[in-house]
Amino acid sequence: MPSKKKTLLRVFIYLVLAFAPAYALELIFSDKQGSVKNVFWGATLMLYPAIASVITRLVTREGFRDAMLGFGKRGSGKYYAAAAIYPIVLPFVSALILHLFIVENGSISDSAFASDTVMGIASLLIAVISGIATAFHGLGEELGWRGYLTPKLEQLMPTPAAIVVTGIIWALWHGPLLAYGYDFGRDYDFFPYGGFIAMIVMCIFWSAVLTWLTKRTGSVYPAALCHMLIDTVLNTVFIPFAYKADGEKFAYRTNEFWMLILSVFPMIIVCGAVCMVLVCKKEKKAAKA
Repeated sequence: MPSKKKTLLRVFIYLVLAFAPAYALELIFSDKQGSVKNVFWGATLMLYPAIASVITRLVTREGFRDAMLGFGKRGSGKYYAAAAIYPIVLPFVSALILHLFIVENGSISDSAFASDTVMGIASLLIAVISGIATAFHGLGEELGWRGYLTPKLEQLMPTPAAIVVTGIIWALWHGPLLAYGYDFGRDYDFFPYGGFIAMIVMCIFWSAVLTWLTKRTGSVYPAALCHMLIDTVLNTVFIPFAYKADGEKFAYRTNEFWMLILSVFPMIIVCGAVCMVLVCKKEKKAAKA
């Protein structure tokens, strides 16, 4: 195992290479609403963590032996299935919470999704196919965060801390976009700091899920698949549950920021916490062996 000083140097080089181009593009091409207005450069944002890991490995001459580029250990199929099922179940659980606790009037059967189930299912299938088709694009982040940064941090701190720190760094990597309303909009108190806090919490628990998939398989591909399916499925399926059949939004007991937090975060937190426990148990068993 390399010295802590060498590991710190590698982490520093990696972070500079991952953050610098992303922040530059997020600032230069920001539409001031939380997105990047240039489609081409926006599509490259997810690639910089992977590019940073490749350059760092080459510059520091550590090679790619531990890059987890294989498709996984024997028995990895069930983890690929979990990587696909979790993002599909997430919006439906979130929709159930939304209508049980947050919508003032109306029910889930009044939603746009339920009123046109054929269109809803078609949208779900398209989102799933899109996520699978673009899973390779998800490697742009997962080769960096789970394939490089978390293992390096584990050389410096316990695994749970490494997962948490990776989640915080991953969230802050979206910094300029968050400052303009990425993911959580702008219409809430304590903007944009509330969005930063929400993103950090979300990324910590998703970091646990994606790290669990990576460790159980020894491959970054399940995490990449899960990551892209979350990106393509969550909004596509959840948003129609937030609207009535006539296209009007339901009335909520809170603003849209808290609607998203209270609807979507419970399953993210529960699954992330479970995965954190499973990862820690596995690490303890490995340490005793």
